[in-house]
Amino acid sequence: MQKGIAQEVGFLTEDDVAHLYYVSKSTLDNWRRNVSGPAYAYAENGFFYPVGGVSTFLMSRLKGFGFTHGGAV
Repeated sequence: MQKGIAQEVGFLTEDDVAHLYYVSKSTLDNWRRNVSGPAYAYAENGFFYPVGGVSTFLMSRLKGFGFTHGGAV
C-alpha cells in the first residue's frame, strides 16, 4: 500500500507515525513487540496505523490539568 492510498483509506504510514510522535522506527518496532503503542496493521510492504487508533493512543497519553489517563476529570 503506498502512502497516498494508505491516507485515502484512513491509515498513516510508519514514517508518518514516527514523525508525529518524534520517535524512531525502532521505537515503533519496540512498541509493536511490547503491545504498548497505537493499533497497527501489516501489509506486504510495511506497517500502517489507522488514524482512529493513533488518535486513541494520543488521547490515552494526555497529561495535565483536567486529564487523567486520557479521560476528563
